[in-house]
Amino acid sequence: MIAILTRQRLAPITLFFGISFLLHLLWENLQAPLYRGYISFSQHFWICLRGALGDLIFMFALYLAIALIHRNLFWLNESSILRPPLTWIILIVLGGVFAAAFEWWAVFVAHRWQYGSMPLLFGGIGLMPVLQMTVIPPISLFLTFRFFRPV
Repeated sequence: MIAILTRQRLAPITLFFGISFLLHLLWENLQAPLYRGYISFSQHFWICLRGALGDLIFMFALYLAIALIHRNLFWLNESSILRPPLTWIILIVLGGVFAAAFEWWAVFVAHRWQYGSMPLLFGGIGLMPVLQMTVIPPISLFLTFRFFRPV
């Protein structure tokens, strides 16, 4: 009984992070040509894969932030979470803030990458990575609820 209950509680969380990973991997590969030094898909796939895994750290932070706000680690199991726009707003705003802060650090402090033809936002940070973290989290949430019907 406990195993079934645990599996039911973990299913939407696993789905949320699985969908998120696939979307981030796709996005990373699509935006790769916008960075300086990009040569080909096959050459940069592993870099993009590592980037998508790093994106999951941000998704985990977003998930935990919402869990703290709702005071429920298993908030994806409740359909009532969908109704208030707060959850959606938090995903979008925090995702954008996390992305902007990390991009600024990665480009200007750590010098981890350089932009090629990347459209830029305020402060010279890339538009696409910030957009990525404002678009993918709510899409991941929407698709999770589309495939998993919480009670």
